[in-house]
Amino acid sequence: MLQVIKHKVLFLVIAAVSVTFSLAMIIFFGLKPGIDFTGGTIVEIKAPGVEQKIDTPSEWIRKTFTDEGADVGSVQKSGDDVYIVKTKEIDQKKWSAILSKLQEKYKDTKEQSFETIGPLLGAELLKKTFYAVVIATFMLLFYIAWRFEHRLYGITAVAAMIHDVLLILASFAVFGFLFNVEVDIMFVTATLTALAFSVHDTIVLYDRVREVERRHPKEKFADIVNLAINATIVRSVSTSLAIIFVLTSLLLLGGETIRWFVAALLVGTITGVYSSPFIAAPLVVVLRDWEKSRKKK
Repeated sequence: MLQVIKHKVLFLVIAAVSVTFSLAMIIFFGLKPGIDFTGGTIVEIKAPGVEQKIDTPSEWIRKTFTDEGADVGSVQKSGDDVYIVKTKEIDQKKWSAILSKLQEKYKDTKEQSFETIGPLLGAELLKKTFYAVVIATFMLLFYIAWRFEHRLYGITAVAAMIHDVLLILASFAVFGFLFNVEVDIMFVTATLTALAFSVHDTIVLYDRVREVERRHPKEKFADIVNLAINATIVRSVSTSLAIIFVLTSLLLLGGETIRWFVAALLVGTITGVYSSPFIAAPLVVVLRDWEKSRKKK
C-alpha cells in the first residue's frame, strides 16, 4: 500500500518548490501573447509543390515577410502545401507587396485567406478569458465545498488546480523562450480542459474519502485519506495513461497546427494525475488537523 499521507510534508514541500520554480520561470521568461490577444493579421497561403522546389518553405515565407517590414509571430504548416502566417497588423497594400515577392520566388503561391484582428478585439478577448478563469475557479470552489459539506475540500481542490495552472504556464514560458511559442485562445482552451481533468480526479478521490469515512467512522482521517488514495490511484493513472498515449501520438504525428494545443493538454494531464493524490489529499489532511487543533484550543 502506498503511504502517501505518511510522507505528506515531503509532497507538500515538493509542491511548494514546483510552484516557486514555475513562478520564477513565468516572471523570468514571460509569456508571448498571440495575436488573438494583441491584435494582428492571419494570412493563409497555399503553395502547391513548394517543398520540392524550396528546402525550408517556412523560413522562406518568414524571411519574405520580414524583408517587407512585417513583424512575424509564427509560420505554421497546415495540411498539404498550406501555411498559416501570424504577424502584427499589416494592411492590404503591404500584403499585396509581400504576395508579389512570394510569387517572384515561386509563382504558384496563392492567398487562401487574409484576416485582421484589431487590438481592441484582442484586449476584449483577453479580458473575457480572465473573467472566465476567475468565474470557473470560484464556481469549482463553492461546488466542491457544497458537494462534500466542508470548505476545506473546495480550498484544497482549487489549490491543486492552481499548482497545475502554474506548471502549464511555466512550461509555455520556457517553450516561448526556446521555440518562440505564442499563447493564444487555443492554449486557453487546452488549459481549461486539462484543469477539468484535474478537478475530476480530485472529486473522485474526495468521493472515495467520504465513502471510506462513512464505513470506518472511528478511523483516523489521515488513514481514511490514504485508503482512498490507494483505492482510486490505479483507476486514475490508467485513465490518464490512455489520454497521455493518445496525446503523445497527436503531438508526434498531428502536424504543426495543433502541436502546442496538444502540448498544453499533455502537460495539464500529467500534472493533474499527480496533483490530486499528492497535493490535494495531503493538503486536506494537514488543514483538517490544523482546524481540529484550533478548535481544541
